[in-house]
Amino acid sequence: MYDRFYGHREISELSESVISALFASVSSSQTRPTPRLAEFIAYALHRTRLPDEITFQALFLLRRLKSRFPAARGSSGHRLFISALMLASKSSCDDTYSNKSWTIVSQGLFSLREVNQMERELFGYLGYKVNVEYEELEAFTSLLQAGQQVYIPDVHPAYQH
Repeated sequence: MYDRFYGHREISELSESVISALFASVSSSQTRPTPRLAEFIAYALHRTRLPDEITFQALFLLRRLKSRFPAARGSSGHRLFISALMLASKSSCDDTYSNKSWTIVSQGLFSLREVNQMERELFGYLGYKVNVEYEELEAFTSLLQAGQQVYIPDVHPAYQH
């Protein structure tokens, strides 16, 4: 039987719920058909074979983004997730994917030009702070795995604009 989550159902659905809670108006683009966000995430995790820690780091970065811009609302969870996963991967992994590869990971939803722009924009919106301390990530991951709501960001003075 076909598994549309490629064995990543739990983390994909958790990621979808975190993104939806952080960016309340996340919706799919109406101009072209898009897969359900959790399935899109599962496919990205399947294609990249990145460790779960990178996925949690990506979610942490999105939480950091929301901390910097509390009124931010996302227009595309797909765009938010793939941008954050790219930055998490590039900041934590020695051997990373090219932006051209990320167009494949994103199932062709985004052109190379869009992927480049998404990366630059998120990097800038995060104030170029994409590294996550081990202890911060561990605490965040533990809360998520325990089912606790950590979606409402703490506003840290260092991340205010």
